[in-house]
Amino acid sequence: MNNCCIQTPQQATITKSSNIVDMFPNTNNSNISKTTTCNGSNRRSSSCGNNSSCPVTITAETHQHIERRLQTANEFFKQTLQLYRVDQLIFCFNGGKDCTVLLDLLMRYCRSQGIASKAIPMLYIESDDSFAEIDEFVASCVELYDVKLIKYKDSLKEALTHMTQDMPLIKAVFVGSRNTDPYCEHLQPMQKTDNDWPEMMRLNPLLEWSYHDIWHYIHMYKVPFCPLYAKGYTSIGYKTNTLPNPHLKRSCNPNPDTTDSGCYKPAWELADPTKERAGRVAKK
Repeated sequence: MNNCCIQTPQQATITKSSNIVDMFPNTNNSNISKTTTCNGSNRRSSSCGNNSSCPVTITAETHQHIERRLQTANEFFKQTLQLYRVDQLIFCFNGGKDCTVLLDLLMRYCRSQGIASKAIPMLYIESDDSFAEIDEFVASCVELYDVKLIKYKDSLKEALTHMTQDMPLIKAVFVGSRNTDPYCEHLQPMQKTDNDWPEMMRLNPLLEWSYHDIWHYIHMYKVPFCPLYAKGYTSIGYKTNTLPNPHLKRSCNPNPDTTDSGCYKPAWELADPTKERAGRVAKK
């Protein structure tokens, strides 16, 4: 399983931060331009800086494709709420791009249904080896989306074990897995955890999303994301096993061999999505 208290339901609200753009300036999709640009220079979490890749152009065809993805996700959420009560759900969040899209999709759906933003808590696994940028981004998402944060400092398996003891009502967890992730090629949209894990239903709305679907959604809806992605990181784990993606390396002076962030194109410029995890350091 990937590393990705209950309020009475009411109209979900978004807490604004002076450092982050409003995620929901308008919830009517028809008001979003068919050619959308991303220019994150005015928000902390998705700054493109002076990178020439911004603005990013979204074609009408891509726009329609992502809207269909959004509609399918909403149908998944609707089905989930027919099977589970809101107070039986939790959201596993690790600050990565996939979980960020899932968080935005889920909060949009909750908002449209009048479900309180804190009704589905966010589960975050702390680590001494995590990037400071990830920890800061998680904190900014908690503020921006006004969600309840549940934190454990263990492995995901151990965290879920403690969580099932501390929060026995929880029966299902949303996870931002895609079928191109390791060990996820045969994963089902709804699938129980393995026998040696705490019993829980895994909810995987993003299984069919591609690497570029994720970035197109982020750019279309101007979703803030961890700034490491603007520095060449394409798949973020921990500090000891994650580097900028070598396939995004570009000419950089004075030292072209440095790992300085200025030597890498942003994550969304990765041409070959099969190289998404090329920046991950193999275990010895």
